[in-house]
Amino acid sequence: MFSRAPIAMAFLVAFVTSLMTAQVTPVASIDSANPTVTALEGKVLGADGQPLSGVHVELDEASTALPVTSTYTRQDGTFQLYNVPRGNYDVVAESPDLQVSDQVMVQLDRPSLELRLRPTTAADDSDAMISVARILVPAKAQKYYRNAREAFSEGKNEEAEKLLDQALEIEPQFAEALALRGLIHMQADDLEEAQGYLEKAVHIDPFYSPAYMALGAVYNHEGRYDDAIRASQRGVTLSPRSWQGYFEMAKASVAKGMYEQALKLARQAQRLGGNGFIALHLVKASALLPFKLYKDARYELQAVLSHAPKGSNVTDAQTLLAQIDAADEDKAAALH
Repeated sequence: MFSRAPIAMAFLVAFVTSLMTAQVTPVASIDSANPTVTALEGKVLGADGQPLSGVHVELDEASTALPVTSTYTRQDGTFQLYNVPRGNYDVVAESPDLQVSDQVMVQLDRPSLELRLRPTTAADDSDAMISVARILVPAKAQKYYRNAREAFSEGKNEEAEKLLDQALEIEPQFAEALALRGLIHMQADDLEEAQGYLEKAVHIDPFYSPAYMALGAVYNHEGRYDDAIRASQRGVTLSPRSWQGYFEMAKASVAKGMYEQALKLARQAQRLGGNGFIALHLVKASALLPFKLYKDARYELQAVLSHAPKGSNVTDAQTLLAQIDAADEDKAAALH
């Protein structure tokens, strides 16, 4: 369902999504006719302190990540959410081009509460633990690898391959170089070769998290969803601030019908900087559809269409939108 080439790039190129700061100041207003529900009012501000209009504001259940209600900010940056059952929630403010997300618990039985949503920034792709295997790689091989990585990020895969040949000639047990070669094969849709290089990389260096996350992507495409979850979980254990592992686990969870878990994992991937990755919105929409949360799924799919005017992601989004339209038509027909 999801294109492969962008996934390979995701493991080496950080998405910098620190695009706006937001201050949300909800005020709980208890409905006298029904004291178990409240209304929330707030405001979303940009980095310059000016109000932001047209920003999507969503209230999610803290325990399940399921959307409860949502709206858009007005011209003055304000928003209102009505008929919210009292409890704990996550508040998320985002637009197709800007995204701010934080796990903010909202206790609605408090008379007032000021919340500050911090910008989501891309996580550092470096590992928390530098293994002995990487420390022992000769400096010349590391130089060839760095140049290969730069060539790969610029789309010069042939040049990257030649540089990797030189690096691996010096040090055949160079896990990072093997993993990068695996990513190049992922881009070429040669998943069998990619898997071989990535598995060899983690065998040599069991602490190199990007190789585990890339393996998660390969296993997902091969339909090996349990293996995808295990590999991605290992990657997240080693680099807990990397969103790619959460994305792959979310995708595998959708395939296994574990939709609530998929939503939690997708939301965590967004918090850690993955909101700019289009396939993440497709995963969220796919997880929302079984709950018949069509409004929220439609928002995620429209985010895909606004980011990419063409490509396989757009085709998938259009297919899911057609399913939502058909469901809406059936619902309307049943009412008549």
